[in-house]
Amino acid sequence: MTITQTVEIPADRRIFLDLPPELPVGKAKITITSQAEKHTSNSYEAAVCLRGLTKKMGSDLTVERFLESRQEDFLLEEAKYRRFFQKNG
Repeated sequence: MTITQTVEIPADRRIFLDLPPELPVGKAKITITSQAEKHTSNSYEAAVCLRGLTKKMGSDLTVERFLESRQEDFLLEEAKYRRFFQKNG
């Protein structure tokens, strides 16, 4: 007999099981599998799927353009930081 149930694990990490009466008394094997483990095994497939979605939406973002954009953001933040401290200093 196999019983499957999804449960929320509380902060104290204690769970209590109410087993059905038809379950035979005696030794049993209990397996706990984290949902996070299931998702990491398919991370490559998820990335490929997301890439396909962005292309369907018309995105032409490349790694190079992303890095350029990140550098531009950094320079803007740096300029704001310098203006702030020049006025207060």
